[in-house]
Amino acid sequence: MRPLAQLPKAHVHAHLDGSYPRRAVLDLARRRGVQVDLPVRPGAAGGPDGWRDVWEFFDAYGRVPALVSDLDDLAGLCEALVEQEAAEGVLYFEPAVEPQLYAPRLGTLRDVTRVVLDALTTAGRRHGVEVGALVTVNTDQDEPVAAQLAALAAEFAGAGVTAFGTAGFVEPSGLERFAACAATARAAGLPVVAHAGQTGGWECVAEAVDVLGATRIAHGVRSVEDPAFVQRLVETGVVLDVAPVSNVALGIVPDLASHPAPQLHAAGVGVTLNADDQLWFGRGVTDQYAVARHVWGLPDTELAALAGNGLRVEGVSAATRQRFGTALAAWLAAP
Repeated sequence: MRPLAQLPKAHVHAHLDGSYPRRAVLDLARRRGVQVDLPVRPGAAGGPDGWRDVWEFFDAYGRVPALVSDLDDLAGLCEALVEQEAAEGVLYFEPAVEPQLYAPRLGTLRDVTRVVLDALTTAGRRHGVEVGALVTVNTDQDEPVAAQLAALAAEFAGAGVTAFGTAGFVEPSGLERFAACAATARAAGLPVVAHAGQTGGWECVAEAVDVLGATRIAHGVRSVEDPAFVQRLVETGVVLDVAPVSNVALGIVPDLASHPAPQLHAAGVGVTLNADDQLWFGRGVTDQYAVARHVWGLPDTELAALAGNGLRVEGVSAATRQRFGTALAAWLAAP
């Protein structure tokens, strides 16, 4: 079989602070003289190897940002993350960045964003990965700073920031509260990428598309509940950045075999495969393709088609598109 680690990939649904390499986080904790509990739970929610629910996961998530005591720590974790992605065959990486997790403790929102962008870009050049940043508002918490984050994303558009988006577990999340922020980002030429269709149904995905003008949806798996809406996604070209292992770990779907991604892909929806929060679920982006191969039974031509959907991501440069296409053809041509 063709090695999945060598399949060129775009990894575009990965939260920065939930994706740092475990080794790098534990090294930081040791330097700080702190013990930190980092449970890895890829199993079904409520099971012996899964999270009880999304709220237990969310409570644990803050442990890693709390370890970061200065901007050098933050830069080091970002650099280690890009190295990790390069080893997984990632050619384009677009992590979701939330500077509000570190500001004002480590500096202003702008200070934190600048350090993150510089670290990601520098490491990307070193490891041959094009890196953009998806500046992200948490709809469960960040309404007071949302306008500042949108303005920040617009300021750095074309200078490291490649998209603006929302995240959050509560659905429907009243996205009209963030419509002006999304408009600010779109006016700066940034696509909007919204979390939806995870804990909420297909109507929440429609809300993200209609209210925010989202062209990509993080998760979106519950779109499958409405065939007419699935057809709308196909016709409008909205891409779903799905994370199969994450969906099982948090109880969104009961098991990998029943995940709706193959059905959505077969219907013609643009689907990308992603790890979401590798630090906590213990599975990287290559592992998601292993699921597609071994659990869903997809042949290599379909794996390549899924990987190729990464070229539909707006932030990918022309040079990386050419490199990606060449690498994808070479992978398929290999015996």
